[in-house]
Amino acid sequence: MPRVKDFGSFQVHMYFEDHGIPHFHVVAAGFYAAVAIENLGVLAGELPPGVLRKVRTWVAGNRPLLRRNWSEYNE
Repeated sequence: MPRVKDFGSFQVHMYFEDHGIPHFHVVAAGFYAAVAIENLGVLAGELPPGVLRKVRTWVAGNRPLLRRNWSEYNE
């Protein structure tokens, strides 16, 4: 499970050979969510509002990286 970004209190991961629409996972001690790369909708789990805002802001500048990683990890 490659770590794509470490925010300190939570991390963004992508899994090898994952299924479904392109997405990433936000993981921390107290929460977990799968988030769609394209529309940033939460597919599973839930995130505190502040974490979701940080993730969405980060993805706005890093969507090409996430798309590329998804393609590499899920060929």
